[in-house]
Amino acid sequence: MVSILTLASRSRHARLKLLDYYLQRAVTSRRLRRAATRATIAVLHRLHGSPARATLPDPLQQAPHAAATPPALQALRERGIAPLGRLLPPAHCAEVRAWLRHRDLVAARGDGRTFRLDSAPPGVGIGDVPLGIVVDCPHIMALANHPTMLRLARDYLGYTPIITLIGLRWSFAGAAADGMVQAFHRDSEPGCIKMLVYLTDVDALSGPHSFVAGSHRDRMPLRLRRYEDDEVARTHGAAEVVTGAAGTAFAIDSKGIYKGTPPARGARLLLVVQYSLLPCLLYDYTPLPYRGGGVFDRYVNRLVIEQR
Repeated sequence: MVSILTLASRSRHARLKLLDYYLQRAVTSRRLRRAATRATIAVLHRLHGSPARATLPDPLQQAPHAAATPPALQALRERGIAPLGRLLPPAHCAEVRAWLRHRDLVAARGDGRTFRLDSAPPGVGIGDVPLGIVVDCPHIMALANHPTMLRLARDYLGYTPIITLIGLRWSFAGAAADGMVQAFHRDSEPGCIKMLVYLTDVDALSGPHSFVAGSHRDRMPLRLRRYEDDEVARTHGAAEVVTGAAGTAFAIDSKGIYKGTPPARGARLLLVVQYSLLPCLLYDYTPLPYRGGGVFDRYVNRLVIEQR
């Protein structure tokens, strides 16, 4: 399980992690943040050795052309976003959707009620899949450990990544935009990137993601906030809108400005996986028993699952 730490946390360890989080937020200089990242990588080398773990067999048995290529790495460095193609076959996407159809969702960004996909309450715009269901869902852990993304994350971050967040989220039409994820925003913790995978077909009316290319190179603001669409257009120009068939994946540097869009019709299913150099300071992690098929790198997955 993953729980979010708050100032009300009684644990001394939790309070120290929150202090560290806010201290790193106070560092807005790109130069200082890069220096801190280099120091972190040096420590990881001393503790864990060479970052060679991401050269794993392809658990999805993809063709060689699906591997991360220098253009993808270059795009991520220069623009903050890199297309990864269709990482999950259509049949596997269909299996994921079928498996989730009769399992609980949680209105985690609302009143916390539990419901099923075919009975979403009026006004609920987002249904989150509980983490215990996410890790047991067919193909999801294999997709999170896809060599394409592990290699890209390793090459971009500078060391073997660990999975620090994984989630499945349904977005529904007919509800007001969620101010947390459906408004332009950016993340602040250094040494993190995200992979997003559409598990339903997504066109301009189906809730596509938008990313402001190049905004990952901005000086990190001291205060995280939401950005209005017209402000983003005025300061950065038009955002890039990502559409694609089910299975389409892309990577972003989440220090850049991005958002999801509420669907105008239908429902959209999205997988989000975050890869980091270190555990995220805002989260308290308890790995869940993994009962699915496949064996995955223990270092990469140590915060999320326990394997037999």
